[in-house]
Amino acid sequence: MGAQALHFRILTRLEVIPDEGGPLAISPIKRRALCALLLAGEQGLSPGELMEAVWGDGYARDGSLKTCLSQLRRVLPGRIPAGGSGGYRIEFDPADTLDAHRFRALVADSADAVRRGEHDEAVRTLQEALNLWGQGEPPLADLPDHTARLRLLRDELVFERRAAQISLFRERIHLGEHRDVLGDLRRGIAEDPFSEQLHALLMTALYRSGYRAEALRHFDTVSALLLREAGSGPGQALRQLRDAIDVDDEALVLDTRAPAPAAAAPAQAPPPPPLAQLPPDVIDFTGREDEVARVAEFLTPGPDVTGVPIASLIGPPGVGKSALAIHIAHRLRAAFPDGQIYIHLAGMSAHPREAAEVLGELLAFMGAPADSLPASTGERAALFRSMLAGRRVLVVIDDAAGAEHVQPFLPGTAGCAVIVTSRAYLTGGAGIRPFRLEPLRRQEALRLLEEIIGADRVAAEPAAADEVMAACGGFPLAVRIAGARLSAQPNWPIAYFAGRLSDRLRALRANEMTVSASIADSYDALPGPAKQAFRVLALAGPGDFPVWLIAMLLGTLEAEELLETLSDRSLLVTVSAGTVGQPRYRQHDLLRDYAEAQLQDHISERDLAVERLLLGWLELVDRADARLPGEPHFPRPARLNVELFAPDEARHLIDSGPGVWFIAECANILAAIRLACEERRYRLAYGLALRLSSFLCHQSRHREAEDMWDRVMTAALAEEDTRLAAEARLRLAAVVARQPGDEPRAVQLLAACLDAFEQVKNAEGVARSLAWRALVGHRQHTLDAAAADAERGLKLAREVEDAPSEVACLRVLGLVAAAEGRPDEAIQLCESAHTRAEKLARESGERVYECLALDTLITVKIAAGHHDQALELCDHGRVLGQETGDIPAEAAFEEFAGDALAGLDRPAEAITRYTRAAGLFEIAADDRRPSLCRVRIAAMYAAQGSLDEARKLAEQAAADLENLGFQVEAQEARRAARGW
Repeated sequence: MGAQALHFRILTRLEVIPDEGGPLAISPIKRRALCALLLAGEQGLSPGELMEAVWGDGYARDGSLKTCLSQLRRVLPGRIPAGGSGGYRIEFDPADTLDAHRFRALVADSADAVRRGEHDEAVRTLQEALNLWGQGEPPLADLPDHTARLRLLRDELVFERRAAQISLFRERIHLGEHRDVLGDLRRGIAEDPFSEQLHALLMTALYRSGYRAEALRHFDTVSALLLREAGSGPGQALRQLRDAIDVDDEALVLDTRAPAPAAAAPAQAPPPPPLAQLPPDVIDFTGREDEVARVAEFLTPGPDVTGVPIASLIGPPGVGKSALAIHIAHRLRAAFPDGQIYIHLAGMSAHPREAAEVLGELLAFMGAPADSLPASTGERAALFRSMLAGRRVLVVIDDAAGAEHVQPFLPGTAGCAVIVTSRAYLTGGAGIRPFRLEPLRRQEALRLLEEIIGADRVAAEPAAADEVMAACGGFPLAVRIAGARLSAQPNWPIAYFAGRLSDRLRALRANEMTVSASIADSYDALPGPAKQAFRVLALAGPGDFPVWLIAMLLGTLEAEELLETLSDRSLLVTVSAGTVGQPRYRQHDLLRDYAEAQLQDHISERDLAVERLLLGWLELVDRADARLPGEPHFPRPARLNVELFAPDEARHLIDSGPGVWFIAECANILAAIRLACEERRYRLAYGLALRLSSFLCHQSRHREAEDMWDRVMTAALAEEDTRLAAEARLRLAAVVARQPGDEPRAVQLLAACLDAFEQVKNAEGVARSLAWRALVGHRQHTLDAAAADAERGLKLAREVEDAPSEVACLRVLGLVAAAEGRPDEAIQLCESAHTRAEKLARESGERVYECLALDTLITVKIAAGHHDQALELCDHGRVLGQETGDIPAEAAFEEFAGDALAGLDRPAEAITRYTRAAGLFEIAADDRRPSLCRVRIAAMYAAQGSLDEARKLAEQAAADLENLGFQVEAQEARRAARGW
């Protein structure tokens, strides 16, 4: 399959046809993904854009997207490279074809033929191009239209088709086929009744066919239609054509491709010049393609729309609202030939402009006598609407304070349109469509910096440029200030400037441009309680947060109202509802810096907010941790049994789903731990980390856990608390030990733990450190050292009654015995570990040790050849996993059952258990284990003699592992397949 050329069709229904054989079978979801990628071309689509295109949203679709693309890669080998920073795209083989490429090439060939005077050839190539769109089939039927960019690309392609149809009609008329083309032209007009080009061609064809009177009547019909539906009559070209027909201009017979000019008309007074008040467009405007397309589409609706479209560009200070509005307005000048009005209201400044004053200036500019202007704002607004009636004018209203600030400047009749920029969400205005602006994406911001200081300079220091972009947070104002400072200092290395951005607000100043000043206008306009909320939210950290967090920070019952105020003023951004189904908010980085700077001027307020935040999180995390399985090999922390700061709403969410709550708030808890360490509240940080650690362990979020414990350990060492630092180091060592390949570092950390615990005479700490070092030693195959640590650790654990360490040491001794060829002893030791784990479960309700001990017992049973007994234990373990809600454990026991059945030479049953295990691992969001299960399934196919099927499945699993970055496992799978 990989060597065959593939022929892609998207102009009608999606089809992929190889050189040999019929169209490939592709499911609906993958059809949408492939069609979107094909239309996006070389630029490709980001993961978010592709998820939105396929499913209509990007929420929690990452796994589904990976699966979809993995399956498409199997169908289209070599055509979809792994996604990087540039997203996903189709990579054609040289012999591949796409009908859209063929269509555009044929249209270009026809244009060349016309220039050469070969009109027959032009007609032939245009007809061939249009035939690619099928006969009567809907265009681009499989293309999803959930994203603005794809809609824009679709509209461009459909427009090119219409232009090709018009060119074909024109060339056929030129060749004398004016009678034959009449029916096709009428069908074209039925599809696009407002195309003046099609009407002009029909009138020309009618005239050349001898139907002069009908051509003139058709002009009258078109005039009435355009006046009724669009509010204005035909354009100049169509009017000139009508006049030429009326006087039987001979040019209509000689050359139809350019309608003859009208006969000389009586001189008329020149019309007044159109309004042209727009400020200059930004010459280096960068990015925002989707926003430009969506706003432009909204502002230029079809002729059946009788209202005035009002696009409201909303966003925080410095995000580029004004620049975008002016850029769009310049792009749409042709659509508003009667002019463009620009109004700057200064709504967020200390002195907003009065509507009556601004209207007076506008009316005088538009020709109203200054000495007879009405006095009231309402009368001036009515006169303004009257002067715009029947005209196509675009009004740009910049920096409005609210809907009431905008109302006097809104036109009253169709044909006009309005763009408003505001930091506030405009409410109460009928017909206002909000477009919320986010900061620029990294690549867009980088392109803007390149435009300002030069691409060569950026390319010479890409890492430093990335640092500057990270500091600017995607805010165009910040990027422009950074670019201005670097342009003013051409000899500064970018890295030098990046080093000065630790205080961003101070560094991002250039002449009169400052980020702080743009934020200050919005902050100063807030009421007092909202100002306080804005300040203390700087402590929440960079992630998104729930409504109840502000209640925890301030102890107020008006949290939702305060957050809505900040959100409406674009000082917070609302993000997706998240896993718990409730609104969440985020403060942009630069705004958070400003808020933190303001909070420093309110020391007592800050101290109280920090206290409430850390203690509130401690209460909530303790409540959630108590409802989830504990961390293996460590005792549970003592419960607080006190709740002074935790909001009721958060407690209810925890009770209804502690795991879901942890997923939603994990980043915020980690931020609270960092804050506690920075504030030298390291004991509070340790308490939070103890209660978050179990969740991170069971979610395999090892990197976050490692950073957390390293931070707590460093904070404790800075305060010379040896004992607490040793506890944190042991937890850090456990996290490192859980990650394959990092055993030497774990051993080094555990040696330091042993020294510290022995120094402070902490026997429990010594026992746990020995247990962990024994587990790592077994994995490293240093069996003697592992056994020695386990024996010593077992003795100490029994002395201090540390059941988790006792279970761990017994498990290691059993595994060592099995590895040294002593199966009976291994089974006895592992059964002892299981018995102790069962007792611990009865005493404490903690069943995680039962799962671990059972896992080890099954391992040694299978190694000893006791497959029947292992299978029975697997079924017990599967039930245990179901009862505790531990899906990864349930999946592991199903996988063990497959191993036991394979040992019993029952491959069909083994395949069933491996398949269940793969499904459970997928539910648990484990990327690696499903593919490993499929390798085992392939081995069972091979055992049944289905070698082709086995090798095919093994190769698919290996490819999936490779795509996910598990190269070693992929190589092992292929090596196994070669041995079948």
